[in-house]
Amino acid sequence: MIKFIQHQDIDQKKWDLCIEQSHFSLVYAYSWYLNSVSPNWHALVLNDYDAVMPLTHNKKWGMAYLYQPFFTQQLGVFSKYVPDAELLQAFIQAIPAQYRFTAIQLNESNGAIAPHYPVKKAKNYLLALNKPYPKIYKAYGSQAKRNIKKAQKMGLAIEAISAEQAIAFYQTNKGHVTKGVQPKHYKLLAQLFSELNSQNKLLVKGVFEANGAMVASAAFIIHKGRLVFILGNASHKGREMGAMHYLFDHVIMQFAEHQMVLDFEGSEIPGIARFFKSFGSGKTHYYKLKINRLPWFLRWLK
Repeated sequence: MIKFIQHQDIDQKKWDLCIEQSHFSLVYAYSWYLNSVSPNWHALVLNDYDAVMPLTHNKKWGMAYLYQPFFTQQLGVFSKYVPDAELLQAFIQAIPAQYRFTAIQLNESNGAIAPHYPVKKAKNYLLALNKPYPKIYKAYGSQAKRNIKKAQKMGLAIEAISAEQAIAFYQTNKGHVTKGVQPKHYKLLAQLFSELNSQNKLLVKGVFEANGAMVASAAFIIHKGRLVFILGNASHKGREMGAMHYLFDHVIMQFAEHQMVLDFEGSEIPGIARFFKSFGSGKTHYYKLKINRLPWFLRWLK
């Protein structure tokens, strides 16, 4: 039986054990991660936490709705075995009617839902790091190789930086063009990074010119054989210098020959997708689910 459980009644230890043992375990679905990106989230739980689905919710115009939190690419249903269509449908049908609008992203293992609900496939890019670095580098595209050589010739240096530096650099150089991100979201991100750092799951790097000016930064989450690119960008000068290609190449070199996957987190923006593909990454999919139960006079807005 699938039960709706409010936030204060969720057994977070059992929840996290379910995510830990899930066939497709993702860091985004742990209780401590959800507490940072979507405080007061609720849940759907099968039996004694045999399978779970977080309900990240908000309210607008006096109506509750489900949404995908920032910095959280995939959620959906998690269970020990690959969820089949019957289980996925049961979870979707169990979403309480109080949520008049749903726009969430189901994880890669939830693909069996596709024929039964109007889901849209979204692209993700993954790169296996279990090979020697020269083999990985050989599969890079020509543009990536050119930019790495350009950055090397310019004497750029890569150093560990703080989470605060990475967030501030992003706000300065990209925040103004990132749709929907508000100051409150950066506060949530800082809280999330603090939690990840306390668990030794955060890797943050910056690229610097010889004069000490930072021209690019990137933050990665390290979790269960997955290195997730969560935040990063380059300044205008950094883009001209090939700084982001240089930074990613540095991280790939660091983790080469490890049983890990570099998760670029995908993008529907062609230029960013080309950047991810330039490292020889392969394409996978996750699923965007939208259910509109709004009154007719509001339905056209969504």
